[in-house]
Formats: sequence, structure tokens, C-alpha cells
Amino acid sequence: MIRHLALFDFDGTITRKDTFVEIIRYRFGTFRLLTGMAIVSPILVAYKLKLIKNWRAKEIMFGHFFKGMTAEEFKRTGEAFAKEALPKLLRPSAIQKIKEHQAAGHDIYIVTASAADWIKPWSDQFGFKILATCWETKDGVITGKIKGRNCYGPEKKVRILESIALPDYESISVYGDTSGDREMLTLATHKYYRFFKD
Repeated sequence: MIRHLALFDFDGTITRKDTFVEIIRYRFGTFRLLTGMAIVSPILVAYKLKLIKNWRAKEIMFGHFFKGMTAEEFKRTGEAFAKEALPKLLRPSAIQKIKEHQAAGHDIYIVTASAADWIKPWSDQFGFKILATCWETKDGVITGKIKGRNCYGPEKKVRILESIALPDYESISVYGDTSGDREMLTLATHKYYRFFKD
């Protein structure tokens, strides 16, 4: 049986905006988002200057907003965001391409640095598999730390190679939009970089 694989980045590829920022806006409001970003702005500047790693900047920003929240409340927030806010952020052309892959019987994975908590409730509706960043909990409470590694850059390729038997596929289509997708794109037989414009 001939098999085909489609790997999609999520933020900026399937969506028009970064869902990490948008779920903060959804949960806390624009004012709290902006004031929080002002507080952590030295960290964001340090990241832009490559003084700290992507994963560490992400932990600090995520922890500022979500550390101490119960895992159950965070799960409910992710589910509500996926249902109410996420559909408005999707690129129609990306959704159309996903439907084309589905109709052709291709296996589809979402490979994202964002958290499974707000993407998996959406992807489960369509039967996509997902490789994503996970957040650590302790005694049922969010610690603000990444569990394992941030699914970004080289880690995306690592996760794919660990989870998917690539030699089983005749073709591999990869869709991405930033340098964080570079390593994942090297796995492609059909490469699509910043393919969706709407």
C-alpha cells in the first residue's frame, strides 16, 4: 500500500496569528496581555538578541500568566479557546489543503511548539495526530515549566523521527513558515514554505 504523509506547523502556517499569545488574550483580556508583556519585555528583548534560548523565554512568559493555575482549569481554558476563538484564526487556504490531504487518504500530523492543550481539542475533531509542547504539572497545578523539550526547531525533527516511520511513506509534504520549521522541512519530498497567504 502506497502511503503519503503531510506534516503541518500550526502557528503562522495553519493560523494567521500566534496562538500562544492569543490564548493569553482569550483567558486574561488584552489589557492584562499587554501589561504582562511589558513586565516580561526584557526577556523578550534578550530572546530577540539571542541572549537566551527560545524555550526559556517561552517558560518565563507562560509562567507569568499560567503558573499556579490548576491543570483542570488550564485544560478547560484550552478546550474553550479551541472551540470559541481558534476557528477565527485559521487560514481558509490551509484548511482547504488539509481537507485535500484527508480526501486523498494521507496521514496528517500537526507539529507545533504550542501546547497540545489548546490544539488537540481542535485536531481531534478531524482525526489529526499532534506532536506538541507539553507543560509540567505538580500536584495538579501548572508549574510554568516545559515538560521535556519545547517542540521547536531541531526538536520538531527529533519528535517526528521518534514517532513516525518515515521510510513507510512514498511522499512527505511539509508545511512551515519560520526558521523554527527548518529542520522539519529537511524531511520533505514536497516542501511548502509560507505557502498560505490569506
